[in-house]
Amino acid sequence: MALISFEVSSIGYLAEHGPREALRFWVHSHFQHALNLSSANGELLTLLSPRFQNLPTAIRIVTPPGWDWRHQSRPREPVVLEGNVLHAARWRADLSRAPCWRPKAEKARDTCSLDAFVGVYPALASQLVAYCRQREVRSSLQLLPGWPANGRAPRLNVSDDASALNGSVSELIGFGTGLTPDGDDYLLGYLAALQSWQHIDVIAAHLKLLESTIKSQLHRTTSISRHYLTLALQGHYSEPVDYLISILTRKCPAADIALSANKVMEFGASSGVDCLGGFLHGIRSLETVAQEEIR
Repeated sequence: MALISFEVSSIGYLAEHGPREALRFWVHSHFQHALNLSSANGELLTLLSPRFQNLPTAIRIVTPPGWDWRHQSRPREPVVLEGNVLHAARWRADLSRAPCWRPKAEKARDTCSLDAFVGVYPALASQLVAYCRQREVRSSLQLLPGWPANGRAPRLNVSDDASALNGSVSELIGFGTGLTPDGDDYLLGYLAALQSWQHIDVIAAHLKLLESTIKSQLHRTTSISRHYLTLALQGHYSEPVDYLISILTRKCPAADIALSANKVMEFGASSGVDCLGGFLHGIRSLETVAQEEIR
């Protein structure tokens, strides 16, 4: 049976491998338009349809009409990357000429004031509520203070000491359903909002404490969620999150900000709204710091 050759649309900047490398992966999990591969050392590589936006460790490939990874792959099926060609029993993808996606987010301190960054909060919060209501998206969390009323309220504060922060993280990590539970996506968004502001001592200290706390609890969540939280701790995010940060720090028009926030929320069933909820929590933390600086 002839191998099916896939066209490669793009490669995430952390998924690039040298042409002389030979790596063996196995199928970790599969969905209609996505295939997750895992290596012996825990490296995660995701194959995505071009209908999705880029991820740091993903390869977007063009599959034939009607292709469904749930029917075209088996759990633990081997997939090999050799000579810049990724191949399995039935298919191959030549990565050698594929464009590489790289993030565009700039350092906030070089392009945007803290007050300007915090000032987008009301519009983004209103957009989050409208999006969830229009599309009937539900989370296990309160995505905004007091809303929705039946969700778990995240308790992250910049002023938390190690003990308090440990308790706050333990209430989030692994909480919810899916391959990336609600609480993990919320934490990822929270990190994304703060990491451009590490030149502020209070934020830097908070992130350092948060990093060690999250790392100590990664065993409590799913392997895919561990992967993306680990990337987030290193400053690596999906294209939608990176684009939102880039748009905000460049002080773009409100319409561009709204469009970029929508791109974040469109990710997954509830992952995107959880992430934006965490991002807004991060903005609230930054606002607290800004108010303290005024005093």
